[in-house]
Amino acid sequence: MLNLQEGYMLKYTSKAGDSRLPFFVWIVLLGTLVAVGTGLMSLVYPLPAIGLKGLKGPLYQENVELHSIDPDSLQGRIIKAVEMVSPAVVSVSTEKVVDLSGFRERERSSGDPFEEFEDFFKRFFKERFPEREFKQKGLGSGMIINKDGFILTNEHVIHEVDKDKIRVTLSDGRNLKAEIVETDKESDIAVLKIEGNNLPVVTLGDSHRVKVGQWAIALGNPYGYALSQLNKKYDPTVTVGVISATGRAIQAGRKEIRTYSDLIQTDASINPGNSGGPLVNIWGEVIGINAAILSPSGGSIGIGFAIPINKAKRILESIVKYGKVAWPWIGIYMQELTPELSQKFGVEKGVLVADVMKKSPAETSGIQAGDVVEKVNGKEVSSPLELKNEVLKAEIGKPITLTLIRQGKKMEITITPTERPEEISPVKEEAVEEKLLGIAVRDLTADLRQKYDIKEDEEGVVITEVKENSPAARVGLSPGDMIKEVNQHPIKDLDNFKAAMQKVEPGDVVLLRVRHGVWTMFVTLPTQR
Repeated sequence: MLNLQEGYMLKYTSKAGDSRLPFFVWIVLLGTLVAVGTGLMSLVYPLPAIGLKGLKGPLYQENVELHSIDPDSLQGRIIKAVEMVSPAVVSVSTEKVVDLSGFRERERSSGDPFEEFEDFFKRFFKERFPEREFKQKGLGSGMIINKDGFILTNEHVIHEVDKDKIRVTLSDGRNLKAEIVETDKESDIAVLKIEGNNLPVVTLGDSHRVKVGQWAIALGNPYGYALSQLNKKYDPTVTVGVISATGRAIQAGRKEIRTYSDLIQTDASINPGNSGGPLVNIWGEVIGINAAILSPSGGSIGIGFAIPINKAKRILESIVKYGKVAWPWIGIYMQELTPELSQKFGVEKGVLVADVMKKSPAETSGIQAGDVVEKVNGKEVSSPLELKNEVLKAEIGKPITLTLIRQGKKMEITITPTERPEEISPVKEEAVEEKLLGIAVRDLTADLRQKYDIKEDEEGVVITEVKENSPAARVGLSPGDMIKEVNQHPIKDLDNFKAAMQKVEPGDVVLLRVRHGVWTMFVTLPTQR
């Protein structure tokens, strides 16, 4: 065993406390010394303790001059910002009951030879078969935003927890019960409320004004208040960095993958338990809500992400106005414009409209499948995520302008977003058959409609077979998919499909609009020669 002992650098001891080394250890040590020189002698021979009696001067040197920090300096501003925000940063603790019966079901599926006797054993040995549940505790952070006790945090901090077991610990040590006011899973933002007097609050800034390279300060309670248990000091942990990027989009999560967009990236350390805490500028204004990190180990490596505070403001305003979180919606299915699709539609950039939902603002405004949206209110969009973000920035009931390309012609369409329905049912669609594509298709019958869940008012042909290694197979088409268009010609039945395919030569690239699963999309297929 290796011990550190007073007055010695290192000392090996045997189980009886004898300082002599076993013979094989000497062999290893001598070989090491020959290889690396005598610099390791201190590892073998103890160094005597040095007394303090022979000191000829002071034991150590210190500067007796008083230092003052200029409050207008960078260091002074950071300190002031931390002092402004820290009192309003809280720790959020949660609890939920986790049912482990699912684990047992997986054991059964693995071929447990005794599974058929389990019910028998339970009757006589109940104590051997306890309920497979345990209480899982969670930790996060948050910030008090007004004197009424409203708190901003992440939705994932309180996701599916026991609503009666949410507790909030303030920086002054008060531990209060919290209630859920509203949550929004899509934005990963939640609003809690506590009852208390003399509550400190944060000041919300403007995340639209955030610039890459500016200073950023992250506050929160990594690992809860585990770092504060001994001395009962509940001040948050502070880390400092810069804004590394804006407008980031990531996927994060373990049990459940979430897609985040329009995030602020920072190298200020964000660790487990920091979720929901504030990201602030050097003026003490909150510019983001700490949400996620990119890490191979679970700890910070300097790549953290925060939700822009302006998104949280929108949610707060929506709660006040509508009593819930309401998002603007126009009702289109979007698709990335690949190089192949770009060539087919004759456009270089934009977002392809794959389908338009029934009775949606898009349908009312005349938007059509095959339109390519280039701009929203004059701002260029190059991906479905960018288009979605621009729509979400709009106000419900306030018109926006889409600049789009339709069959080579540029036009502008005014559309008024409405409140997004709670459940959006994708439009159901079509099918096809052709040797050049490697598929077999049929007209829709009552049996096929029932088998593939196709509505009565839907027109098209249904794919009943996909040949192995065919063009259709390579792009992921499968039986049950419906073909709605061939080279932008609507398909109502098998005759339409055959007529459209007669114009296709071997080796041509065909543009299909299909329903695949619950989605409608465009696909390009190079035909077989």
